[in-house]
Order: sequence, then C-alpha cells, then structure tokens
Amino acid sequence: QRQDGRKQSEGTHKSIEAVVARLEKQNGMSLSNTSSPEEAFMETSESMNNMDDAVVPRILYEELLRSYQQQQEEMRHIQQELERTRRQLVQQAKKLKEYGALVSEMKELRDLNRRLQDVLLLRLGSGPAIELEKVKPESIEPEPEVQKTFSEEANTSTYYPAPVPVMDKYILENGGIWVDEEKWHQLQVTQGDSKYTKNLAVMIWGTDVLKNRSVTGVATKKKKDAVPKPPLSPHKLSIVRGRLFENF
Repeated sequence: QRQDGRKQSEGTHKSIEAVVARLEKQNGMSLSNTSSPEEAFMETSESMNNMDDAVVPRILYEELLRSYQQQQEEMRHIQQELERTRRQLVQQAKKLKEYGALVSEMKELRDLNRRLQDVLLLRLGSGPAIELEKVKPESIEPEPEVQKTFSEEANTSTYYPAPVPVMDKYILENGGIWVDEEKWHQLQVTQGDSKYTKNLAVMIWGTDVLKNRSVTGVATKKKKDAVPKPPLSPHKLSIVRGRLFENF
C-alpha cells in the first residue's frame, strides 16, 4: 500500500510538473521563477480562472447573435407586410382609375342621352310628315261636378277645398299633369324610343296642339317658306325630358 501511495504521489507530482512546463513554454517563463511545485499549481489555478474569464465574451457573443437573428426574422416579417400593403395599394389605385373611367363614361352617356332627347323632341315638334297616333288627350280641368262644388263652396265663409278624386287617372311625378291610367300603363310597355316619345307627347298635349306647335318656336329649315309655330310649354317639356331620361 505504501508503494502504491508513493507511486500515486509521484504521478501527481509529475503531472503538475508537466502543466508547469507547458505554461512556462506558453508564457515564456523560466523554470527558475517557480520555487516549488505548489506555487506552480497555484499559478495553474489562476490560469484556469483566467480561462473562465475568457469564456464570458463568448456567451455575450452568442446572446447578441441570437438577438440579431431574432431582429432579422422580425425585419423579414415587416418587409412581407410592407410588400402585401404595397400590392393592396396598387390594386386600389387600379380600381380608383377604373371607377374614374366609369364616371367619365356615365357622364358622356348622359350628355348623349340629353342630346338624343332634344333631337327626338325637335323631330316631334317640327315637320309635318310626322304621323302621330290618334289618342284623345285627357283634360287637365277637373270634372264639371267638382268645379260646381268648388264655386258654390267658395261663396261661403267656411270654404275648404275638397280633394280632387283621382279615379282612373295617374299623375306624373313632380309634374301635376293628369293622364289616363290605362293609357299610361300601355305607354310603359311601348317599344322604341321614338314611338314612346310620340305617345307620351300625345298623352300630354294632344294631337291638335302638337300639329300647331313646335319645341323651340323657331321655323324649320327644311322648308324655305316655313312659318314659325308657337313653342310648347317649357314646364311640360321638362316633364317629358325627365320621363325620357328616366325611361331610357
């Protein structure tokens, strides 16, 4: 046992000497500076502590690396969101451009529609060659019985105008013009712009009035000796234009 212990001690001593020799070789130190193996061991321990201190920057580096990689990942997500937002803005810009084109087209169509209405009304009011359908116009005046009732009640102090019975008539919106309800429904199924305009005008003015009137009151240029005819009522013309615009 003593021999084994001695061998162990000698082995430890030799290993310490080997560590000291290696440290001396690395640091350029001479063996004469160490007085004993114990001092060399202490120096070796201090060198190990210095090695532990050198590990700290490595840990910081790894933490910084992980933080950098995380920030890179966040930046990648932000760039993807920005790209998605950019594509959405491009699509919205295209839609706005298409909407602007549609608005311009609708405005142009409305202008053309108004011109068409003016042309139809001019053809309707001027030119003897136009044949109008013989539809008996309804009178705008109220019924005789109702008129008589109004005149009798107007002479009293307690006069309150009674409502005019609608019966089988239809009043044009915002126009105050009464027309026959059945003929009005027949007009709604009329095919063709020109025929619809003629029937509507006959329903409002009547055939006799249209033959002796014109839209503008200016003589037609188709005949040299044409005599200007009195113009139609502007109020009723505006009603006709409104119905044509709404229908077409």
